[in-house]
Amino acid sequence: MENNRYLKLPKDIDEKAKLEEIEEDVYLPDVVKDFIKTASETKKKECARTVIEPLCCELPEVVQRSNNSLSNVAKYFSENSRLNIEPYILSQKKRKGSYESTTKCIINLRYGTVYQMSVNYFTEEELQQQLFELVTLNGEDSSSLINETNENIKKRAQECLKVRFEILTDHGFFSNSQEIKCPKDIVLSKEVQQLAGKTELYIGNGKEVQHDRLAMQSILRQLTTNQRKKEDTVKDSRKKIAAVKQIVIYLPSKILYGGKEILEMPGTDDSDPMAMNFIETALNEVDAVIVISEFAFTITETEVKDMLFNSGFGKFWKKNPNNYKLILLAYSEKDQEWQFGKDDTKEIESLEQHEVKKREKELNSVSDLLKMNPLPEDLEKSIITACILPVLHTSILAQQGEEYRIFQDYEQFLKNTGINKLINAIDGFVASRQKTTTEKVKAELSHFHKEKHLGNITAAAKSVLNVLNNREYKGTLEPTITKNNENILILFDKSLKQMLAEVVDTKVDAILKETAEEAKINWTNNKDKIKSFAVYNPYFYGKNPVYKVKLFNLFFDGLEDKKVNIFNEIKSRIEPLLKQCKDKTLQQLMEDLNKLLVEKYDPFTLEFVQNAIGNELDGALAWYLGNIQRPFNEKTMKKCFDKSQNENLKKTILKPNFKQESSLAIAKQKTEVNIEKCIMDIKISFLDKLFALHKMRFRSLNGKLLTPKGSSKMWQRLTHKMKLITKLKDNRRHINILDASIEMMSANYDEP
Repeated sequence: MENNRYLKLPKDIDEKAKLEEIEEDVYLPDVVKDFIKTASETKKKECARTVIEPLCCELPEVVQRSNNSLSNVAKYFSENSRLNIEPYILSQKKRKGSYESTTKCIINLRYGTVYQMSVNYFTEEELQQQLFELVTLNGEDSSSLINETNENIKKRAQECLKVRFEILTDHGFFSNSQEIKCPKDIVLSKEVQQLAGKTELYIGNGKEVQHDRLAMQSILRQLTTNQRKKEDTVKDSRKKIAAVKQIVIYLPSKILYGGKEILEMPGTDDSDPMAMNFIETALNEVDAVIVISEFAFTITETEVKDMLFNSGFGKFWKKNPNNYKLILLAYSEKDQEWQFGKDDTKEIESLEQHEVKKREKELNSVSDLLKMNPLPEDLEKSIITACILPVLHTSILAQQGEEYRIFQDYEQFLKNTGINKLINAIDGFVASRQKTTTEKVKAELSHFHKEKHLGNITAAAKSVLNVLNNREYKGTLEPTITKNNENILILFDKSLKQMLAEVVDTKVDAILKETAEEAKINWTNNKDKIKSFAVYNPYFYGKNPVYKVKLFNLFFDGLEDKKVNIFNEIKSRIEPLLKQCKDKTLQQLMEDLNKLLVEKYDPFTLEFVQNAIGNELDGALAWYLGNIQRPFNEKTMKKCFDKSQNENLKKTILKPNFKQESSLAIAKQKTEVNIEKCIMDIKISFLDKLFALHKMRFRSLNGKLLTPKGSSKMWQRLTHKMKLITKLKDNRRHINILDASIEMMSANYDEP
């Protein structure tokens, strides 16, 4: 409740505010912030409430259930009472109809102070592209595809697509006789057309947490499993489920706190190409992978292991294991032999030895799969193995009595549930990835701590505070600061754009030319293996999992490692420009302030003011490269480059050829002609995206510090800092807290 006191629901947004004006409002719900981030520049000029309110959906009225599975959880441990616990927020498919390839989307779980959910639906074009593959698959001669596709995958793809075709269109059952020559020939049902490309936002108010959770769970079930019983509503329900593309859920869970995000992936128990594509795409972006099996990773399906170790994650992890984690969990609690009560002390103690043996076998299994014997030490350290007993863990914590007594009495049980070990390992990993941020906070605290212990700083702060509070001085100084800073900022903007253009015209151009030549050779060596139009399916961006030949790999093989150097080059050249901007701004500000201070203040006070302003500038300029809202770092630049690759491949090669109106031979000829254009045009698109990213960061930086509004903010922050210094100097309690904070950070994060 306390965290949500200032929550600003869409109905609370100023009626006149534009979408871009509320972009940095910290009190907006997370799903609204996410939507604004992805909105087009044109959309951001529109009225915020007009744009957002139509997207918002009311939470359903959920009858408060007794929730016996949770209320009786304490009996599981105390009375050896078996119970069936439903998932806390996610839905669970029923056996009936579970094979259907309806939604196989990824569900993103993130931390939020209130329950929220955003639902995005496929666009009409995406659905047509998915379904048109059925046409291309159905017309293929299987005997000609031995070297190109796995026959089992093809068969499964056909089954899944036929189900989707029937659900999403008014064509009825798919048949060979239907005249469908290109994706646009497929007519989606009216209900699906109304959903296509739509976004829905569900936001709890945070006042009744239990109600919000059950309401979100109810919506999630309707979006992922067919819950309706009436025949006339089943069809509409299936259409909605099949059209869902992505679901993002925010929930107040401690497991997610601190910047962690869990991607709940589709299962790999079938070969649905959509599901496989979702998983492959996610595995190119994640920092840690959790593989949950019933008993051990050693008996996990072969396709899961192959996909894991051949994915982007697998390659990045093997190359730099310190930055990634592979977490292998065994969740055996559904088996009766793995259900324990308070009288099973000996059995629970034996799990420790079982875990040691299990880890040894699983490390050997990974070693064999990677063909690395022995497994390198840093790779071994990056693998977490555990047997987890979450129901037992929850049941112990639900016991009646003093909390410390429960921890004390059942210490051995809690130790062997694996839950604390897992959470500590994940938290430690996240802390290590955020070490840079932690060091910055620690440095700021240390600097602030130093100021508290220097007596002459208090006198300097008081005297400067008098100047800052003087209306006459403030009114004279602010316009001067604004004018001078604007000139410096214009030069910074110009210099940075020139640098970006130079890097793209030289470094990027060079690696793309090299890539284009390699792509032509790859195409010549592999074009005869292509027997189907389906490899051109734009939905998969040249990575159709049904086929062994992937156009994306043919054209961009080897580019992944080369482009990292580009991102590092850009970042290394941004930093001196930011420093130059800071130095010039600081010099100019001090010249302006000296007109007021030079005759009245000693050198120590002037140095103190200079340091205070320098710290403010450091914070603002570091924000430009920061860690939130699309920062100008390597990860964001990679996303810009990858998007440019996908867009150019789709526009130049895939869309023009994904049709049966001409022969496959002509499609191949067009492809060969356009390979160089497809690759070289990436630099134009990439530079546009870099400029757009800079514009967004620059605009926010402008508003934070260096415009009239920003200058006022800087003045306010400087004033606030002086007040803190004068107030806290004699407050021993605050100084002790500060000392303890620095000591704690040093202990926890120096060696994460």
